[in-house]
Amino acid sequence: MEFDLIHRYFKTPFGGLAQANPDTVLFGIGDDCATLRLAPDFHLFTSTDTLVEGVHFFSDDPPGVTGWKALASNLSDLAASGASPLGFTLNLSLPEIDENWLAGFSAGLLDIATRFNCPLVGGDTTSAGSNPLKTLSITVFGQAPASHLGFNRAHAKIGEEVWLSGTPGLARLGLLLEYQRRGRLEQLCKGHELPQVQALLAAMPAQLRQIAVSQLGMPVPRIELGLQLRGLASACLDLSDGLSGDLAHISSASEVSAILFQSSLESMWRKLWPEIDQQANAAGLLKVLLVQTLTGGDDFELCWTAHPNRHDAIQSLKAGLHCVGVIEPGSGIWLQSQGASRERVSSCSFNHFAEIQN
Repeated sequence: MEFDLIHRYFKTPFGGLAQANPDTVLFGIGDDCATLRLAPDFHLFTSTDTLVEGVHFFSDDPPGVTGWKALASNLSDLAASGASPLGFTLNLSLPEIDENWLAGFSAGLLDIATRFNCPLVGGDTTSAGSNPLKTLSITVFGQAPASHLGFNRAHAKIGEEVWLSGTPGLARLGLLLEYQRRGRLEQLCKGHELPQVQALLAAMPAQLRQIAVSQLGMPVPRIELGLQLRGLASACLDLSDGLSGDLAHISSASEVSAILFQSSLESMWRKLWPEIDQQANAAGLLKVLLVQTLTGGDDFELCWTAHPNRHDAIQSLKAGLHCVGVIEPGSGIWLQSQGASRERVSSCSFNHFAEIQN
């Protein structure tokens, strides 16, 4: 049964992608080990992530969306390292054999693997036993020239600018909308936060709602941007657990403080939602959006630091890149308002052992 499933949903549909990369995939699915060839004078980059049903994806999510997101989260790590994909392995732990789910999951996984030319080269399937939840683990492999060692989190320097891609916090809005649709918004929002979030969701235009839900379920890894940042960025990471918590990793490793400009973060949201200033409570809505940016997760956008003399070069790479802060002496993450006042931001991020299951 196991080998039949592997052939039907993985080896056969993914075979063409592996065959299209004969220079890198020497042996793939079907052998005890996959054999991958690096380009001459290139280094190997690898990352692994696990997604658990009820924690990282909803049980009733379309399986194709789950397949896409499972690989996207790993490819995002390669993007944050400035590496290009070589291939990936997949481990599935399933409580039962649901062929409809497997077919959809495989299709979504193949879609993103094909888009980023990342062949499936091996893995494992196993029964979850008495555990009723699905568990998906992916390990991805990438490469970069030996002259590029990645964007180490300890390499941020005083005076450098802080940059973001996309609109961090957008996926959190998608999560809020999904909980609202299920009648469970109060599980995510406590006390005075609930009416504020309800007002924000009610004010969101339909198109923005669709973008937010798509960002949550089918984020697009910034592989091309990561490659373009070689020679421009110093420290870099992907935003999987919230801006304040993730940027705190750079702050801590580099022994510096990061100052975020409230006006720049608000401007970022205005570009995505230009009509927000027409709302009666625009200032209040922007405040709630700011909280989502700082504490939300699952955006899989990039956050990096770079010397100010790289500003124009970075800005010219593509639209949707935002300079939102600066690195200074000290420690921690700080938010600077319109005036001179600064407020220390709690470096809170997603806690896999504390967050409620969805």
